[in-house]
Amino acid sequence: MREQMTSFDIRRMVGELQRFVGARTKKSYQPHHEQIVLRLNPREGVARDLVIVRGQRLYLSGRDRPMPHQPSSFAMLLRKHLANARIDEISQVGFDRIISFVFDAKQGRRELVVECFRNGNLILLDDDGVIIRPLTHAKYQHRVIKTGVEYQAPISGADPATLGAGELTEMLAGSEKTLSKELAVSANLGGAQANSLCEMAGLDGEASASEAGADSEAVESLSASLAALMEELVSVKAGAYLICETDSVDQLRAELEACAGQAQRDALFAEHAIEVSAVLPLNNERHLCVPFETLSEAIDAWKGDHDSAATERRMQEKVRAETPRAGETEAFRLERRLAGQQKALEGFDVGISAAQQMGKVIQSQALHIDELLASFAAALEEHGWEQLSVRSVDIEWMKALDAKQKRLEVELLDGGGRVWLELGLSAQQNAQTHFAQAKRLKDKSVGASEAVIITKNLLERAEKEKAVREATGHVTSIKRARRFWFERHRWTVVDGMHLFVGGRDAKGNDTLVKKHLRNEDLYFHADLHGAASCALKLKVGLEPDPHPPPHLPEGVTSYRICDALEIGEFSDEALTQSANMALIWSRGWTGGGGAGTAFWVRPGQVSKQAETGEFVAKGAFIVRGARNWVKDLEMVMGIGLVCINGVPLLLGGTLENVSHLCQRWAEVRPSRKRKEDAANLISKATGLLTDDILPVLPGACEIAIDHGLLE
Repeated sequence: MREQMTSFDIRRMVGELQRFVGARTKKSYQPHHEQIVLRLNPREGVARDLVIVRGQRLYLSGRDRPMPHQPSSFAMLLRKHLANARIDEISQVGFDRIISFVFDAKQGRRELVVECFRNGNLILLDDDGVIIRPLTHAKYQHRVIKTGVEYQAPISGADPATLGAGELTEMLAGSEKTLSKELAVSANLGGAQANSLCEMAGLDGEASASEAGADSEAVESLSASLAALMEELVSVKAGAYLICETDSVDQLRAELEACAGQAQRDALFAEHAIEVSAVLPLNNERHLCVPFETLSEAIDAWKGDHDSAATERRMQEKVRAETPRAGETEAFRLERRLAGQQKALEGFDVGISAAQQMGKVIQSQALHIDELLASFAAALEEHGWEQLSVRSVDIEWMKALDAKQKRLEVELLDGGGRVWLELGLSAQQNAQTHFAQAKRLKDKSVGASEAVIITKNLLERAEKEKAVREATGHVTSIKRARRFWFERHRWTVVDGMHLFVGGRDAKGNDTLVKKHLRNEDLYFHADLHGAASCALKLKVGLEPDPHPPPHLPEGVTSYRICDALEIGEFSDEALTQSANMALIWSRGWTGGGGAGTAFWVRPGQVSKQAETGEFVAKGAFIVRGARNWVKDLEMVMGIGLVCINGVPLLLGGTLENVSHLCQRWAEVRPSRKRKEDAANLISKATGLLTDDILPVLPGACEIAIDHGLLE
């Protein structure tokens, strides 16, 4: 296999997977739209991930691979039907690039079909063979892949394992192809394996297939070599080889031996490996063939590092998709609209000129055109459209026919060019159709000209507003189809760039704990009744954006969301800052208290399960075990201007962290003044919408000290 697994690779892989018959599926994941991972728990041995990269490869891996926090709909469907299901059978469909996994699930028999050809697909079937849902709906010439339709496998080719000497003789007899080409097509071997088989049999692959079929010794040699090839293929103990292409085999071998760890070996394999082979290539002098015990291990060594980073790649793609287009300001949109309108206006002018010119040419040759139309009408009545379509090739002046529209294309005299003429109309009437088309285009041109004037005026106004924003340091408001998930809650960033989120109400508390609190995270709560449930995320946070949007004014730092922070534990500063924010988001802020206390626990200590006689209200949780208290927390907050994934936002947090992350920030303290007044003041100074500012402010407050936010 170079990029896609062959039928031989599939057969070997099916042999390797037989030891997982009887294993149970733990969970299903979709770290990337191109990849599905089934976590298998065998009866003996450690759990392994079955990695399926659609249309390319399928293998077992034991790598540590981050998974998305929110499973996709297809992953949830697989979990619903295959959770704890036992694998009863793993087989190859014919000799095609299709693997069938049959499960004994709680709903009954389930089958997962993995197609590894073309763009690939995964299809979940019920016990009647009806498609529950495919990963991708598809329509082919002889079958349809969609929900509710009975699954049909593609038409299978020959199975080389069943071909004996008699079948080979019949196959080769009368063939006009070379031996290698005939074996590649008719025996379903493929080009590489057909050439290898000819070399194993000691035959010339470029020789005539019919001559080889007439030679009984050659056929017997082919049959024996094919049997040996298939036996080696299905033998799991045969191992596999990762083939590396390099200028110096000895140098690459020395570099591999000097590698300090798996990461360095993965880097070398990614650079030099070109394919994985289930059998040792015969001509391997120019390649370094690295042996592995199984085909899965060879594929994992080559592509495993890339595949294990699928979640990170998906996150980066999501960031790019959610990031507004570079320079996508109102002025930029109007410039793009104006360019399109001017281009359309130019097209109208060209169309008007061409239509008027064609009408004049038809009028100038009206007598000749009437003769042609009369001649064609007579021929049509005598021979019909079908015969005329055949005979039109021999008629010099007739260039094309359109029976559906009842018109013909003719070549005019004196270099007048080609023109389509409608039957049933005279030359003068045909000319009038072109003049009418020119009039319609002229009317559209008038409307387009007015639209250009309007757009120019809007663009001039937008450029003036842009100049004012740049002079005052205002950010450009971005129109978003949807907000970030954490904006539904209270949110901030603490030391280490970890995301810290808290519920806004009882429903938000329940959602936050049940949906977003992971085992590696921490749960925070202020020591006040009715305070928000908060989660400190270990892996989710922000990182500096290497490509900040160009529309940002000076003093606004750009970040992007990261779902895979490489930090193993929280710092003491992060714990203190999180506890401080949990207190700020409580009623302690509106109470005007100067200090307070909060605590944190592990997620396992948080439960909705009440003791006998107790009642747990909506949004409330029971915390069991020792609590980690953080005392003497100040009731003061910082707010600063940042840009996240290209969207300007107001960040609220502790003074220490906000002053570190933001160049333009301010200090906010509890007050009797309405927070709407502070929001309006910030909106006028920054250009942010008040709807984006109000959720950040914890309650009634005032800006105590400004550090460039309001300038």
